[in-house]
Amino acid sequence: MLKKMILNIGGVSFILISIMLFASLTSILLGRTLTRAEFGEFSLMRTLVLFIAPLAVWGQDVATARFFAKNDASSYRWSQALRTIMLVGVPLIAVGTIVAALVYDMTWPRLLALFVASVAYLSTIFFSNLLRSQQYYKQAMLMLNGFRGAFFLLACLLFLTKSLSVLSAVLCYYGLIVIWALFNAFYTFHKISQGQAPVPRQMHTTGLLFMGSQASTTLIGSLDSLLIPALLDLPSLALYQAAVVPAQIFNILGRAGKYVWVPEFGRSKTLQMKKMSIAVSCIAFVLLLVMVIFAKPILHLLFAGKYDHGVAVLRILIAAGAMRLLYNLTSSIITGKMEVDALSWHLGITVFMVIVEITLLFLLLKTFGVIGAAVTMLVVTALRTAGSYIVLFKFKDQLKGG
Repeated sequence: MLKKMILNIGGVSFILISIMLFASLTSILLGRTLTRAEFGEFSLMRTLVLFIAPLAVWGQDVATARFFAKNDASSYRWSQALRTIMLVGVPLIAVGTIVAALVYDMTWPRLLALFVASVAYLSTIFFSNLLRSQQYYKQAMLMLNGFRGAFFLLACLLFLTKSLSVLSAVLCYYGLIVIWALFNAFYTFHKISQGQAPVPRQMHTTGLLFMGSQASTTLIGSLDSLLIPALLDLPSLALYQAAVVPAQIFNILGRAGKYVWVPEFGRSKTLQMKKMSIAVSCIAFVLLLVMVIFAKPILHLLFAGKYDHGVAVLRILIAAGAMRLLYNLTSSIITGKMEVDALSWHLGITVFMVIVEITLLFLLLKTFGVIGAAVTMLVVTALRTAGSYIVLFKFKDQLKGG
């Protein structure tokens, strides 16, 4: 099992690294070309669409991957599950876009574009997790994140035609999400056949158990970028996002691992937790050491000295990223393999971490600026990792020989 996981994670990591490399190049291009306020505005609009849709999926992304990993998808009318998810998710997206309009004083055209793109991305989340459950990991990862890499080509075209602005960048980014979703729908309906059996309600009710955990995880991953422009300003968000770019290597590896781990842990009877923990710890330590040493020249090279004052922020985010690799492993074991009581503990810890993060952000942002956001991320990640290990040891009997 371990060898198979390593191969799958390696393949997914290669695809995700390629995608995120182009996404990072996009951030570098926009960070160099746009003003700090404009780059901050684009970063906010990008964060919103990647925040609202995962929040509105009400835990059905993990439920889809988990259910169809254990049951043959071709035996069920899975399009029925898609309709149910969209019927609940679209009103939630509408609420989210209205809240965004009130908080950030958005114009109606941008609000409409955000709504349409979020609905499209919601459908993409379902299609990706359906393919993920059938072990089409590479295709699923391309479906979910491919548009981020493809946007680099559009950004280059806008730059070469001298039409790159914050408005054109946002509209092209949102438009690409919609086109990508249409292609994903076409591909999935041709790739995976459907049966006559209805998808049991149990899949959706199980997803509700993941709803709080997934929503809390989405909040934890996005609150810093959402509160910085609200409590500070858009140039501060631009500085923070510039520091995030090189630290993305940890996020890439962690997401690739989790994408494979959750369904594989769900179908596996045994678990080599000790070996995987040691391997992940070694990788995290080596990357941490290299990135901390070369943080300043890396940031200077990427943004031509424009955001050199963000080195301290980058180094703190690097430490948080290394810690997050271990959290991704342990939370994947809990999500993919463990029962309701363990999931309830995991949910409680994650929700509590949202409260901790909000409190720290309000306390530290005004006093320490974006460094306060980075420190908050480090503290919350460390506490989440400790909490996940507590859950694993408390319910270790559920690991069945792991």
